[in-house]
Amino acid sequence: MKDVITYRDFLYFYHWFKNFVKDFYKGKDEHEKWVIKLKYDHTLRVCKEIVDIGRELDLNVEQLFIAKTIGLFHDVGRFPQYEKYKTFRDAKSENHALLSVKTLKETAILDNLSKDLKKLILKAIEYHNIRLLPIGLDPDIDFYSRLIRDADKLDVLNVFVELYDNPSKLISTIELDLPDCNEISEKIIEDILANQISNLAHMKCKHDMKLMLLSWTFDINFVPTLKKIKEKRYIERIISHLPDTLKIKEIKAHLLSYIELKIAKQL
Repeated sequence: MKDVITYRDFLYFYHWFKNFVKDFYKGKDEHEKWVIKLKYDHTLRVCKEIVDIGRELDLNVEQLFIAKTIGLFHDVGRFPQYEKYKTFRDAKSENHALLSVKTLKETAILDNLSKDLKKLILKAIEYHNIRLLPIGLDPDIDFYSRLIRDADKLDVLNVFVELYDNPSKLISTIELDLPDCNEISEKIIEDILANQISNLAHMKCKHDMKLMLLSWTFDINFVPTLKKIKEKRYIERIISHLPDTLKIKEIKAHLLSYIELKIAKQL
């Protein structure tokens, strides 16, 4: 059993993943193929994001390949999820992180790795989408869980910002099939002003999805991630697609101030 992941190992994983996804294109119409490709492309970008963050954190080559493998497999459950339920909303289907773990176990793709390394990868994937990480985790599991959470959020933020800036490309599946209404969840607003990541259950309309993305600010773990959010102006760009109210302006000022203080504190 292997205690490290080499370039050759990752190349094998990548080709397996590519072929795995390929099977889900069979018999699909153009819209469904586009949705599948969206998640495939997301995965590859997360691999890049997680390596970029890891390099900023001075991870060595072996650590970077562990991180990249977690990035490659973190959403593998999305494909059987969409195949079965035609949605990416976990509440209406299955928890996609647990489905990813289940898929990896059933296919035995990680079985050539040592027990500890396999556990590390599976746990980081299992925890990548939960609202709050458990307290008292093994330090390595905690670290890689935070790493994949940051990388995943960075790409999702980028995807949504680009779609909000080009609304003709938005589809209901990406917005978790939420209705298009002008209401805004007061509970998500309260969570943001209390420096808390909100709960998906509070989302009722499409505007709530934007607020939920903004609340992710409080679950960003590393300075390189915060700096990229600031550099790409994700907060300002998402808020520009929300109603221009005093409460939304308060949220904007609160989030931008939080990011500045967090970066200054960790430098």
